[in-house]
Amino acid sequence: MLEINLEAAILELTAIDAKKVYLQIPEGLKTKTNELITQLENAKFSVIVSMDPCYGACDLKENEAKQSKCDAILHVGHNAFVEKTTIPVVYAPLTYTLENFEKIIDELIVFLRKEKITKVGFVTTIQYINYLPIIKEILNENGVKVITQKGKRVITGQVLGCNYSAVPKTKNTIYFGDGLFHPLGIHFSKQSEVVIVNPINEKITMLDAEKNKFLRHRILLIEKAKEANSFAILVTTKLGQNRITNANKIKTRLEAAGKTANIYIMDFISEEKLLGTTEQAYISTVCPRLSIDDFKSYKKSIINFTEVDYLLGKSYDDYKLEEVY
Repeated sequence: MLEINLEAAILELTAIDAKKVYLQIPEGLKTKTNELITQLENAKFSVIVSMDPCYGACDLKENEAKQSKCDAILHVGHNAFVEKTTIPVVYAPLTYTLENFEKIIDELIVFLRKEKITKVGFVTTIQYINYLPIIKEILNENGVKVITQKGKRVITGQVLGCNYSAVPKTKNTIYFGDGLFHPLGIHFSKQSEVVIVNPINEKITMLDAEKNKFLRHRILLIEKAKEANSFAILVTTKLGQNRITNANKIKTRLEAAGKTANIYIMDFISEEKLLGTTEQAYISTVCPRLSIDDFKSYKKSIINFTEVDYLLGKSYDDYKLEEVY
């Protein structure tokens, strides 16, 4: 069961004397919009709701909030990520309450014993971060030493799709969460073997065949991009994803290698917005998920800016994802 607790956020908004709030909600939580509005209005706030897609704590609509004459942004579903903002931002993270928690942990202990794993790093996403100290204590009591650490701009044990700095340097790492994107990022940024504990489908597995499949996909995309003589470098205006400095450096490197490159900037990146451009391949400087999860949505090869080294000849034997993208 998912929970959005606005109590702490309301206290924080009150403390900064906010009267009008700009509400940002992730797509998956839009069904909670009216409920959230009611809670805020009952607390005597005026509410403006952003209906633009929200892709994480990096996607803050500062200009829109100020245009709407709001005193603060209330960002639901995530915790703080962007360090400097021109308008106060209050966060209301999403948390899950797991009815099957004890069963999952019992199965995890059995799994670790079977695999003879006695020391692990532990990471999760913000939705499950409240379970971290509990799991750590239980595993320690059962002979498994759990290592956690604080990362850059993330709290202890938290991973993001663009930030794996909280992953400890251990042979094995437990990822407590769903999906494969984060486990792949953990493996290719820290070279750690990943135990995936999925609390949604209650499955516990090692990240195995997916590693080779992921690497093949990346190499195929990069090799296809190598055939291009011209590149469109994609930049977003999203506050926490804007990397115009990186884009300029990449343009210089590509031109030094005899290629042509142009920089295109927009808020939301899509194939439709690039219709009419004639470059032969794309280089993305935005969220890494665009190239990794959505590459099939693009007719041309699209790679991440951190992969330009491989585009220009670096050996795939050293392929890795950045710890902090």
